[in-house]
Amino acid sequence: MSALVKSIGVLIVMAGTGSWAQPRTEPALSAEPAAPAGEARSSGLVAVEDLPVLETSSPAQVVGPVSTRPAVDLDRLLWHLPDPAELRETARQKARGAQDALEKGTEPARDAKAEMVYYQKLVHHLGAIDRPRKLHPPLSEVLHRALAHSYAIRIESYSPAIEQTRVVEAEAAFDATFFANMTKNIQNVPVASVLQGSNIDVFLAEGGLRQLLPVGMQVSTSLQMQRLSNDFRFQEIDPQYDSAFKVEFRQPLLRGFGLDVNRSQINLAKNDKRISDQAFARQVQDTLRDAETAYWRVFQARRIVGVQARLLATFEQIYERLEQRGKFDVIPIQINETKARLESANASFIRICNELRDAEDALIVLVNDPQFDLADDIEIIPIDYPMLEPMVLDRLAEVQTALDHRQEIAEAKLRVNSAKILVGAAKNQALPKLDLLFSYTVDGLGVSADDAFDEVTKNDFHEYFIGVELELPVGNRARRAQERGARLQHAQSIAVLKQTFEQVILDVNVRVREVLTQLNLIGPNLDSSEASEAQVDSIRARAETQNYIQLSNELTAIRSLAASRNELLATLVNYNIAIIELERAKGTLLDYYNVVIPGQE
Repeated sequence: MSALVKSIGVLIVMAGTGSWAQPRTEPALSAEPAAPAGEARSSGLVAVEDLPVLETSSPAQVVGPVSTRPAVDLDRLLWHLPDPAELRETARQKARGAQDALEKGTEPARDAKAEMVYYQKLVHHLGAIDRPRKLHPPLSEVLHRALAHSYAIRIESYSPAIEQTRVVEAEAAFDATFFANMTKNIQNVPVASVLQGSNIDVFLAEGGLRQLLPVGMQVSTSLQMQRLSNDFRFQEIDPQYDSAFKVEFRQPLLRGFGLDVNRSQINLAKNDKRISDQAFARQVQDTLRDAETAYWRVFQARRIVGVQARLLATFEQIYERLEQRGKFDVIPIQINETKARLESANASFIRICNELRDAEDALIVLVNDPQFDLADDIEIIPIDYPMLEPMVLDRLAEVQTALDHRQEIAEAKLRVNSAKILVGAAKNQALPKLDLLFSYTVDGLGVSADDAFDEVTKNDFHEYFIGVELELPVGNRARRAQERGARLQHAQSIAVLKQTFEQVILDVNVRVREVLTQLNLIGPNLDSSEASEAQVDSIRARAETQNYIQLSNELTAIRSLAASRNELLATLVNYNIAIIELERAKGTLLDYYNVVIPGQE
């Protein structure tokens, strides 16, 4: 058995086949955010690119503390922890062999029959988890399918696209705007002088462009046409047409001045986009971590079933033997204690079989492959085995890697930057409003609209206007409070960043210790299982008479053997989970799986 290949870039999706495929090619996987509305993507959320394949190796190969225990005897480990499917087939063969020996008389009839009955019971118990539809997934394909179909990834993938639309929305503040208006005003009013008209008819049409510049200046240009009809007796042109071409500038000198304050919303939106990119990457990472954890939990639950089935079959064999000898040399207390332990093991077996179903359902939900339904009765048989190779770790190097790559730190830094931008914007808004205004107008007058416009093109009549506007709220408490609040939020974000640093360091330290602890526990737990098995054999070999103390010791040793095997199994699974938890704590789990998220800044 070779070491488990940890890169999920070694498989392709077998869409529509309804089966789990073995790896065939080695492309790198690409997890992409959702496209904005209106943009089609034919490959969905996962794209396969022809990128170089990373070398398969144990993660974090740097100088540091390492387990010095000798290599684990894989054959003995598999003996203690076989898969139920393999154990069932082996038990069938053993039962047939014992039956043949019984029929041919090559072994003592009592021993052959006891062996045959034991293995028949073991086959019967293991049949409790046997289902007609079976899947044999490698870990790499489980990860691939989870990446391609996870609802959690799909939901989070929309966030970067949504935030990108908000960046465009903020940038659109500097887009030019076309405006137009038309008014009709008819007046019939009494007048007290012949120098005034009583009947006035005014039609005004205006159109133009206005735009905000990044420095804060507002620029507008417009063309205006007016038709005026009046019964004023001294008016020489009736109706008269006025035309004007006008350019206006409003430049803030204090509040609203400068590139930083006017582009602050764009910069904030870009930071939010980067934060959503980090959140999406973290969701992809968490989904892959959860999928691998679920895979190993199924692996663990299946082998616990095998351990418990052997324990249950052994107790049943002992109980039947005691019942057969009940009238000779066995006292009731021996039968009752064995019966109690048998029923306890039977209850545990029922619970363990149910936990296996729960673990399989959890994996199916995480994979979320449309070909599989929770309503289907599917038996999942993992074909990969936990990695047993020792790891070399340098805690300081792992911490430094985490500080460089952890998504939470990147997000906290972006939030500090956003808070700093808000401080600058609030500080600017607390300034007095002092605007410089300038306008230039070219006028024209005529008996028709054409004449009035031609007059404008001659550029004979001009208007110039310059002004200054000042506005200062008395006390200015509201804007100063906003500035103070922004500064406090900035200080708060810095404190959060420092706290995140500490949490990341703590997380890495804990994960490093967990990896080394679980690694160093594999050998002792295997030795414990070996010793427990030897103890059972020794008790049975020395049991010339089945007295109460010997029986109790045998039952206790058998249960201790099952407990040692379960502990060994838990250590193997926890070691592999600890590895991916360490990679997650360092923020390098996507590199560990060879997953690429294109388009992120």
